[in-house]
Amino acid sequence: MESTSSTSIGATDTATISARRTPSGGASTPQSAGAPQPTGAPQPTGAPQPTDARQPTGAPRPVAAPSPPATALQPDDAPLPAGALAHDTAGSIPPLSDIPQRYQRLRDRVLAAEASAGREAGSVSIELAAKYQAPERVLAALSAGATLFGHNIIQQLETSEEALAAANASAHRTHVIGHVQRNKAGKALRYAQCIETLDSFDLAQRLDRLQARRREEGAAREPFDVMLQVNSSGSCSQFGVMPTAIPELAGKVAELQNLRIIGLMTIGAHTDNTAEIARSFRVVRELAEELRANGLPTVTELSMGMTQDLEIAVAEGSTIVRVGTAVFGPRPAA
Repeated sequence: MESTSSTSIGATDTATISARRTPSGGASTPQSAGAPQPTGAPQPTGAPQPTDARQPTGAPRPVAAPSPPATALQPDDAPLPAGALAHDTAGSIPPLSDIPQRYQRLRDRVLAAEASAGREAGSVSIELAAKYQAPERVLAALSAGATLFGHNIIQQLETSEEALAAANASAHRTHVIGHVQRNKAGKALRYAQCIETLDSFDLAQRLDRLQARRREEGAAREPFDVMLQVNSSGSCSQFGVMPTAIPELAGKVAELQNLRIIGLMTIGAHTDNTAEIARSFRVVRELAEELRANGLPTVTELSMGMTQDLEIAVAEGSTIVRVGTAVFGPRPAA
């Protein structure tokens, strides 16, 4: 998932990398001809040593090639592993020079989706899910015209934004698209401009208190932008609030003085059934319409759709698509 994830921080890009498996029985232990036999019962004097029935007597035994390391996606809630910012060079990750062209292809794809849905060109923003991407890869996307990035992991959000600042990167916005732990809330407010994954009033209260302090100290002037994460698929493996509970949570958060609800976010249904995926996005659009009708006019953004289903999301009203794989390739493993 791009973006956002079904676990840590909303969400995120869900493309998968098939693991290369070790052959059945595990890796063979290399042996060479003439190697000492394992200690065991003594052989009768003059008895020939056992040989592999498939090999002529005296032929050297072949040495098994080492199994290639498995490549797999990291779970969205996994801690940042050592070396995660150093991207893979094994061939599955596109080179840095390919990123501008891949970003342009994504822009063309979104434009086509807008046209197919009868929507105005440019009505959908592209948010690049940058989980485990090295800062130079984010810079390459910036140079290609990207202006909005999403981070699942607060530790990497901090590292990436500090690196971009040191490189005098061009202006851009950064959103949090993964689950926010209470002890990371302060850094989320410092380094991002929006949290898309607000899913409890307890977290909202903590963010409100921290933002109030930032405003008192002059570090911020406005309420902090948030989106409410909706679990529109009903999956127990996803974070987010059930659709029926969204109006109550929205009403309570709207009363906080230092937060501003600007929209809703969802991961959507994980299925090959396009009708079910569309339904999970439609639920969120209808919720936003309900909230606006009930006195929350700022709820205008819909963060829905990733690499594999963005066309469906755009047709259902998405204003932000969270895409990582289409531009950066599969997430690098640790």
